Amino acid sequence: MKNNLSKRNLSLNLCAILLSSSALFAQETTQLEEITINGKVNSNYQSDEKIKLNRTAINKEDTAKSIQTFNQTVIEDAHFQNIEDIIEMSSNTVYTGDSHGRTNQISMRGFSGVPILIDGMKITNKMAHPDIFNFEAVEIQKGPDSLQYGESSPGGIVNLVKKKPTKESLASIEFEATDNPSYSPKIDLAGSLNEDKSIYFRLLSSLKYDEGWTNSNTNTNKVFVAPSLAYDINDNNTLTFVTEYTNETTPSAFGTYVNSKGELVAPIENMISHPDEEFEKTQKIAGFDFDSTFNTWNSNFKYRYIDYVGNNGDVHMPARYNQTTNILTRYYAFQKQEFQEHALQYTLNKEVNILNLKNNISIGADYNKAYSQTTMFYDTTKPYNINLSNPIYEYLTSLSDHPNAANMSGNKTNVESWGTFLQDSINLTDDLIFNAGLRYSESKPNTGQKTDATTPSFGLVYHLTPQTSLYTNYSESFTPNSSKDINNKILDPETGKGYELGIKQKLFDDRFDLTTALFKIEKENVAQLDPNDPTNTKYKASGVQESQGFELDLSGDITSNWSIIGSYGFTATKNKDKNDNDLRNIPKHTANLFTTYKLSALNLPDYYIGAGARYIGSKFADEANNIKLDSALIYNATVGYKKGHWRANLSVQNLSDEEYIDGALSSNAAGTRVYVGTPRTILATIAYKF
Repeated sequence: MKNNLSKRNLSLNLCAILLSSSALFAQETTQLEEITINGKVNSNYQSDEKIKLNRTAINKEDTAKSIQTFNQTVIEDAHFQNIEDIIEMSSNTVYTGDSHGRTNQISMRGFSGVPILIDGMKITNKMAHPDIFNFEAVEIQKGPDSLQYGESSPGGIVNLVKKKPTKESLASIEFEATDNPSYSPKIDLAGSLNEDKSIYFRLLSSLKYDEGWTNSNTNTNKVFVAPSLAYDINDNNTLTFVTEYTNETTPSAFGTYVNSKGELVAPIENMISHPDEEFEKTQKIAGFDFDSTFNTWNSNFKYRYIDYVGNNGDVHMPARYNQTTNILTRYYAFQKQEFQEHALQYTLNKEVNILNLKNNISIGADYNKAYSQTTMFYDTTKPYNINLSNPIYEYLTSLSDHPNAANMSGNKTNVESWGTFLQDSINLTDDLIFNAGLRYSESKPNTGQKTDATTPSFGLVYHLTPQTSLYTNYSESFTPNSSKDINNKILDPETGKGYELGIKQKLFDDRFDLTTALFKIEKENVAQLDPNDPTNTKYKASGVQESQGFELDLSGDITSNWSIIGSYGFTATKNKDKNDNDLRNIPKHTANLFTTYKLSALNLPDYYIGAGARYIGSKFADEANNIKLDSALIYNATVGYKKGHWRANLSVQNLSDEEYIDGALSSNAAGTRVYVGTPRTILATIAYKF
């Protein structure tokens, strides 16, 4: 067994990537027989790329939504280790755990269940903590919006943008290490395969070995490979094939416990299940994109097949915590989940002139069929008890040791869903833009009832100046309910309605973006236990929840040497069916800051220093608001080097070794189980680009 890491883990990592700094173009003036050079320095942290989560052809500045993009430079300079670390940089956004290592749980503007898209496609079942090396950007759109993707949280959506094939030759190698210890070599290859550059590819691959910071005996071992190939059929049509393979073995991840005061009851490195447990995950993805681009219209057709198997095997699963004795009771369980999924998506964008007004019309349709099967055995006849402060672990048993284990396995099931939408962005004047759209969605499990929803979205953008825009919107979202009422019928879908008013501002020679917004969201048809049901197992769709608040997001360059990205969010939530209590796991205040400064003033232009801070306000672990989790302030520091083909980075995450809680998984008579943040880690990365 590993030691208890009394020193906590410090991690070494050198990071970063070489950034292009200036784009120059020349324009010849023949009359004067001279050449005029206009120069503009590109911003490190400001992203000018067209957003990928928007299935329309509308620019971010003409969209009546709060949208943030975290580009590859930000990701590398800040040395983010997990997708959730990037997502949390957005205002009013928090990570609350990973459901035993199964899925990233994100809450936004007060509401959980935020979907995470991959390349603008909604995938029902996918691996938690995807390899960050695979992505070039993370996009976030706030507020209820089921218009383009169907089922969604009222809080917003996230899109992970993968690295794509490129015609220009690229070859880079990278090595990353931490003080856990962990090691991760990575490779990124790309380029053309023929003389006219009509066939081009990309190959991403990484390995990872990590001993981790808990007292688990299981190390993380990961293999990731993602080859893709693009073919320009002609000047207007491109076919891209994408594949991906991930195999990962990790320790179990059941979190830890807090007492009735919200205080941790044991050292965070102590496993609450068993140190010998292994969680093996294998994910395979294959598909294609077919893109067509013409003068006034473009279209995109996507298909993905996903095969995922998560095998938690033999575990001693936590079941009941006794605060008085600090004893945790665990039972044997065998858990295996298998998912297969087919996802298709088609979008057509067309620019037309109607009544002398420019219209950007988008029509889209999508189809998804997701299969799932769970194999599970659970034995409550033989408890395994440990003291969480000083655990003495028994040997890890297997299914053959538990002849009385109940078979809780289910048959293979599937959910079939589809939807279609129509959206128009109308330039009422050169400066006034009206967005309107409507979607119809339908979902049906093979063992249940059909649910459907019609969701509208409206927005208005006014460009006061080329640097200042005002926007407002009304939008809706829906989420199918799985609970049944007293008549054994599936409840109506949960619905979200949101109102928003905001300002988008460019500063410092347009190299800096600032977005502020006021919002109010109401979620209805939340399932509540029916008091008229004697079995206490039936529900009624009567719950109402509300959030409202303010947020600010900023990113870009203040000077040619000083880059910054940050956010602040305030969210006030109400559970109207529970005395206007705060919603669980939602802090009122969040704030994030990361900044870097090039040391040009010290005649060291290839070096930079950076610092960051994240504030997570206090929050409640339970719906009754009896258990309050403390606020936390987490600091990061980094120093980096970029020159020519080389880049390197050394950073310290959670500099003060703060113990903090990401979120509570559950809180009831069996105890309050929570997920904790990563302790201090030192990371180092070195990379060479050929």
